[in-house]
Amino acid sequence: MDDAILYMSDELKLKAFELNWAKLEASTTHLNIDTVGLCVRLLPELSDGSRKSHEKLRDLLVRRVREEEQDSQYLYQLAEACSHNASFAELFYASVHQALLDAAPWSHPFAQKPDQELEVPAEERTRQAAAFLTFLKCSYWLPPGSLHVVRPGILRVFMSCVDKEGLTEPALDALSALLALSSSKEPIQVPSFGNFGTGALWARLDALAGRYTLDGSLVYLSFWSHLKTLSPALFETKASKLYKVWFQWISQMANAGIHPDDGGLLYGNLYWDRVRTGLLTGFADQRKYCLGIIRASLLVAGWDIDTHTMCMEVERRDAYIKAYDRYFILYETIVLDRYANQIEACLPELSALFGSQSVVTASMATTLLSSGLDPQVQEGIRKIIGNWYFTFMSGAQSPLDKDPESLNEHTKFLVRGFLPWATQGSLFTATLKANRTTIECSHGAALVKLVARFVTSKFADEKYREHLLVSILKFVLDAEGKMFQMSTLYLLEGLIAGFDMVSSNGEPIRLTQQAINDVLRISRTPGLPEIATDLYKVYCRRLCEFAAPDVDLASVPGYDGLRSRVEQLDATEVTSKPISSASGPTTLTEFLETLRETKHTSIQGSAYTTACTQLAAFLDASEPASINSDELHAVLDAMWEEADRREFNRSVVIHLPTLLFHPVCIQVCLKEHTSEDASPSSLRALLTKAVETLQQLSEGRSYILAIFASSLRRAAFSYPAIIEVLPYEDVIIRFLNHPPVAKSEFLFEVTAADKLERYIPHRTYGFYYGRREWHAYAAWIDLLNRFPQKQKHVAQRVFDKLLEPWAGQKGTVPVIAKWKNVFQLQAMLVLVEHCVSETDADAYLDKFMHALTVEQWPRFRFVLEWVITRIYFHHPKKADRILKDLAHLDESSPIHIASLMKLAVLTAPFLDSEEFALNLIIQLIPFSASQKVHIRHEAHLSFPMIYELAERKGWKDITANPGFSVLNAHIRQTEKFNTPAWSIRTLRIDAVADFTLTEIFQGQYLYIETPEPERVAHDDFVALADAGDSTALPIARIALGSPRAQTAIPVNPKPAEYVFDEDGVKSNFYQTKSGFDFTSLLPAPGAPHLQDKQPASVILIASLIDNPTNLGGLSRISESFGLETLYINDIKKTAHKDFKATSVTSEKHLPIKELREANVPAFIAGMKRKGYEIVGIEQTDRSGVLGDEEKEGSKDVGTLPRRCIQPTAEIDASRGHNHNHSNNYTVSTTMPDTNTLP
Repeated sequence: MDDAILYMSDELKLKAFELNWAKLEASTTHLNIDTVGLCVRLLPELSDGSRKSHEKLRDLLVRRVREEEQDSQYLYQLAEACSHNASFAELFYASVHQALLDAAPWSHPFAQKPDQELEVPAEERTRQAAAFLTFLKCSYWLPPGSLHVVRPGILRVFMSCVDKEGLTEPALDALSALLALSSSKEPIQVPSFGNFGTGALWARLDALAGRYTLDGSLVYLSFWSHLKTLSPALFETKASKLYKVWFQWISQMANAGIHPDDGGLLYGNLYWDRVRTGLLTGFADQRKYCLGIIRASLLVAGWDIDTHTMCMEVERRDAYIKAYDRYFILYETIVLDRYANQIEACLPELSALFGSQSVVTASMATTLLSSGLDPQVQEGIRKIIGNWYFTFMSGAQSPLDKDPESLNEHTKFLVRGFLPWATQGSLFTATLKANRTTIECSHGAALVKLVARFVTSKFADEKYREHLLVSILKFVLDAEGKMFQMSTLYLLEGLIAGFDMVSSNGEPIRLTQQAINDVLRISRTPGLPEIATDLYKVYCRRLCEFAAPDVDLASVPGYDGLRSRVEQLDATEVTSKPISSASGPTTLTEFLETLRETKHTSIQGSAYTTACTQLAAFLDASEPASINSDELHAVLDAMWEEADRREFNRSVVIHLPTLLFHPVCIQVCLKEHTSEDASPSSLRALLTKAVETLQQLSEGRSYILAIFASSLRRAAFSYPAIIEVLPYEDVIIRFLNHPPVAKSEFLFEVTAADKLERYIPHRTYGFYYGRREWHAYAAWIDLLNRFPQKQKHVAQRVFDKLLEPWAGQKGTVPVIAKWKNVFQLQAMLVLVEHCVSETDADAYLDKFMHALTVEQWPRFRFVLEWVITRIYFHHPKKADRILKDLAHLDESSPIHIASLMKLAVLTAPFLDSEEFALNLIIQLIPFSASQKVHIRHEAHLSFPMIYELAERKGWKDITANPGFSVLNAHIRQTEKFNTPAWSIRTLRIDAVADFTLTEIFQGQYLYIETPEPERVAHDDFVALADAGDSTALPIARIALGSPRAQTAIPVNPKPAEYVFDEDGVKSNFYQTKSGFDFTSLLPAPGAPHLQDKQPASVILIASLIDNPTNLGGLSRISESFGLETLYINDIKKTAHKDFKATSVTSEKHLPIKELREANVPAFIAGMKRKGYEIVGIEQTDRSGVLGDEEKEGSKDVGTLPRRCIQPTAEIDASRGHNHNHSNNYTVSTTMPDTNTLP
């Protein structure tokens, strides 16, 4: 057709054009592209005679582009059709360019003003402009050899559209396509005529080809001058396409070897600030483009770069490129990939790259860290980076001492990027570790150390320190209470610690009045607990002491109030002065009269504490017989109602138990209870309600525990009958089953008390809250240990209720269950001394042995064995059960047998029976050779112990036996015996000598294998005894024992974690999941609809593979590589569970057909005749040998039998197209490159 048109005259062309034009003009749907192309080809060169035809075709096409919604493929074909006639293309694109200017929703000097009656709404103009931008984008997709009309002003037009609503994306897409076109290595043909204006620069003559081509360098050099004029807001949100275009531009500059001579391009702050913005705010694609921009910019720079964000010396370009290549990998690993194990492995390199000797600027370092601590990143990843920063900044390579610029950048990062993460409450509570002596919040301590490190930096001066203080205080104030408030205490502590260190070195700190104002503003922060509030005031007062000498603190608003409050705290309050009954009421009648006269104001506010103390003193001095029960009930009820009205706050509730459960009140209650005329609103009802309420409160407020338990213990020992009147049993059971602990938020109060004590010594925890919660544990345990004999049946019921769930377990039970705790077993170990009689011993032994049989947790088994041993100690005649059970058990229950051996070893010393020991040692012999490891190891530990006992006792029947002696000597020489594993199972005790309260509640078994919290200790029982009054105590059934020092638990040495390279860092942390080729980010030239097409269909024949697992893997790979079809021997195998386990639903996206093995040769022969190239993909034991041409079918490949047709032995890799994004391939298979197939 083209040859025919070439020989047609202009007149004949116009006639043919008119015939085809009629078809186009009559078309109401999409124009037929073939007809358009024919019309364009038929148009003669533009002249007066042909202008009308040119213009009407141009007008039609422009109108259709403007008015109709067109897909990109259609517009690409339209642009391709228009490129076949240079004169028409120039005319048509000039009109498109003018139409774009006319439609653009802003004024333009070259836009033609429409008539008033033809005024188009702004929304419609935006739509039309977007349509023309889309068409121009599609036209740039044409191959470089096609004719392109690129006008000189088009770049400016595109950039003008970028910051207009509705046109940003179309304009950027068009820009991207233009840059992709200009990057082509082939010359880009442009029309050889027309008024270009600056055509001498825009187009150049290719003398060899005899045509004009586009001069792409002008596109490159003018791009930044337009880009820098865009609004900063465009770079902050959803700017991926903008950075993509920027990346294309600078990459093509680097590839073309063009060095910009504009001093404001790479060498100004604006350029690098916008790149940094993209790294901080964008999604993954945008951030990758920004990394590419950085690398390309460093390559293209012709002079040194010296900005606050980026620095580079051209003479050391290679060193900078190497450092930033590592930076890119670290950024991708931490911010983009986010695999925790890889991030942890890369931390040494992160330290080396950002250290004081690094060429990476502090601004770029903090950019990576800010991105890694972004709230959108998983908390686990943020925690790794944040904890690393704590350690890194306090180390020798800290960049704070590098230069002032690094200090300033890291200070900005501290306030804007780090503190929003570091002040989260979960970080403080999760790292709060409490024991009896110390409470440490490792996160808070690290924060204190970090802030102090900034204050004491080498380049910190007075101005900087005040700036840091004000910045941190402003961060706290701006949060407006929406942060973990205790974190503010740690920030202030860090500032004070830093200021103190600076002052101790002789450097002055002189805060201005403005800084003092900020300190006073923050001192008024509400909502903190009592001790924390007082510490807050002390810290703020301490900061005010660093005011400059010329600042008159007294004149600063708010300072006097702060000073007065701190002075009140510092004033020592006399709390130990006894209050005599003379200072209070002399009778209850008088107290009640005062209540009525004052309308209860005499017990409100701070008077409540005084009233409680005076009433307690009055009761101490009174005889129970002189107390009227009704008056006492009225007084106590009034005190209770006032406490209830005040919601049992701290100042009230810590005084209430001592009064309510005073021995006199208890005696009056008992007297009233035994009387016949007791009313429902009796004293007993009030005290019962008080017990239940205070117990419930104590579970949430640990400071109530000690005074509550001590008061009830005192009452029980003073008048034991009260145990059956008040709900002691329920309280004890609840306490043992749900041991209360201090909540984490209250532990911060305890920590605050420790810190406040350093400033004001008498302001201790005890000053505010009394004794700690472990005193409550000591009180309840002491009550169980000294339980009154007449109320023994109550203790018996407590014992039975504790045992019931343990004995009622069935089958294999969970290792850890919520209802279980070791404190229950410890309480039963205390109660077993007086709750198991001779008649009940067998029943209890059965229950405890059942619990031991099903229990799996070593610590629970240890205490259960101890309880059983104590039953045998009190009832030694029952010990024969051990040997009988040991003899009748088979080895199917190794844990049970091991426990019986241990019970026998624990029991033998106090039984003092040679016969028992001999029978035991005889049974241990076969167990020493058992195939069950558990049984054999337990026997090896038990045998020497029994033999050693026999030697001490002089039992000749054992020691004189040569077989026993040889086995004993052999076992003692083994490594397992001499250096046993440190575990609860290998821990040995003396069931009699070690049976003390100290060993029960502080024994070594509590600190091995997941240590238990130490609830009570030897010192608590001593303190309880020292605090005792004149109340007569029952005899303790279990001795307290001596204080014990904890044995250090061996810790296995950790293996070396890293292997360092020559640069002192572990550089091989990244796997293949990290690292990307920046060139892969560049868009491929050409139309996307052509790129998505597979060059040729690929078929995989797997008929010789039978295993469903392998077939499923092949299905997954075939789908991933975009294969056309997978053939297998039996289609039913796709329903097999093993197939589905490895296919990962790939069969839903891939056609799988059946091809029987016998039909494979004929099928392949037919496909080869159709033009397919045969490529082997697997070798099996039925495959032929490639290249063996002397036998029939010698060129078989892969799984094909020798009788198959001749294949081609070409193997290559293919690009993936998978729907299943996780591709840990289960089958090792190499696929052919589809580009090599016909």
